Amino acid sequence: MDQETIIGTLPGQTENDRVVIVLSQPVMGSNSLELRQQSWGEGIGWFTQSSVEMSPRQVADLRNVLGVSQTKPRLPAKFRKVSERYWQPRIARADSA
Repeated sequence: MDQETIIGTLPGQTENDRVVIVLSQPVMGSNSLELRQQSWGEGIGWFTQSSVEMSPRQVADLRNVLGVSQTKPRLPAKFRKVSERYWQPRIARADSA
């Protein structure tokens, strides 16, 4: 069974928006990090408007661009260094309301 772990939640511009950072660990295939833009709906709760899946290589590159904070926990080793030839950037899913 695939496993998803919420790493963090970033507040949006309003109290009805947020970005959820999810580590996806499928039984078959490769791990990925997913950024999910969510909105709050009365009677529905939080729902995903759109998402972007990031490979370990993309996450490592993003960390290099943003810098590394010593106060945050480290990501799993596969997200820090992965051979470039194994990853191609792609949009996993783009849902809209």
